[in-house]
Amino acid sequence: MARVKQMYATKADLTRIFGVTRPTVCSRVAGIEAEIGKRYNKYAIIDNLISIAVYADYEKYRKHLADKNLRKYVPLFEMSEAERYLDKKGVKWA
Repeated sequence: MARVKQMYATKADLTRIFGVTRPTVCSRVAGIEAEIGKRYNKYAIIDNLISIAVYADYEKYRKHLADKNLRKYVPLFEMSEAERYLDKKGVKWA
């Protein structure tokens, strides 16, 4: 039977998965919340669970998203691209 990858994680799980501190995760989640309706859909965060792919995408592009001139060069969010990024970085999220 194939193993299903985990799609959502708590803030505590994200600290473990990405090797960052709790304040860093809280800061990134606040940024993701600001992008809901623009870059991410309403399912990016569900009942305090954060999409791991969305978090990875935001982690990768957050500086560009914050700059109004660089923002236009950020590619559209694609779940499959975020998953490839996670695998390429060697992030254990399954």
